[in-house]
Amino acid sequence: MTRVAEQIIEGLKMQRFWKMMVAAMVLSASAVTAVEAQESEFFKYPDTVINGVDSAQLPKSLDECRKICTSRSGCAGFDYAEKGNKCRMFMSVGSAKESIGSVAETRALISGYKEPSNPPFATRFEKLKQSDERGDQLLALGREAFEHGNRTIGSQAINLAAERKNQDAIIEIAKWYDPRTYAADKVAGVDANKAARSYFELAMQGNAQADSLLTSLCREANDSGSTYSSSFGSFLGSTYCEGSINP
Repeated sequence: MTRVAEQIIEGLKMQRFWKMMVAAMVLSASAVTAVEAQESEFFKYPDTVINGVDSAQLPKSLDECRKICTSRSGCAGFDYAEKGNKCRMFMSVGSAKESIGSVAETRALISGYKEPSNPPFATRFEKLKQSDERGDQLLALGREAFEHGNRTIGSQAINLAAERKNQDAIIEIAKWYDPRTYAADKVAGVDANKAARSYFELAMQGNAQADSLLTSLCREANDSGSTYSSSFGSFLGSTYCEGSINP
């Protein structure tokens, strides 16, 4: 084989190597993005310091410490001691121990250590399934989960609160289907009848908010010039809008 041929083959090998490296970097970046989207908030451990591989020690406030760690994808967590205004960043977290006056926050749960003050949504949901009969806390958890992009727990928690007859949860779900407040990220499509039925049933029980929402929905359905007129083609106005629901 000539020297020129060897150089060509070597060049092709290098090209393939770099293509593989770029692909790996793209996949890695995607993985980090997915993790960050899922865990957009640190797990918080009061009165705790971290044992691990630290990457920096800075004289920063707690808020500044958190912001710096948030901006660094390689930051697995940090701890902060108010005494001395001491902030430590960690590349990896191995364990933790109690230390009064210090605060630790991590991207992932610390294995073998106590539960954080803000446990994962799934853990909180499982506990509330057993304890929250009124559904108030389930509703709050569902809203919080949606705010952090966890649609699964968000939907499960709010729907369970509605099953437990929590009227605020029932109204919230109804508004997802209401043409005027349709939530495309929560339900598959607009359903004015489903919204009206929930408003109607609650209004019959004396819920003033549901009564107001039903009245305005019926008014919208009867307005041929409404922005939402196309959503009322199969609306059962004679069922939900005629007569008075008040005794």
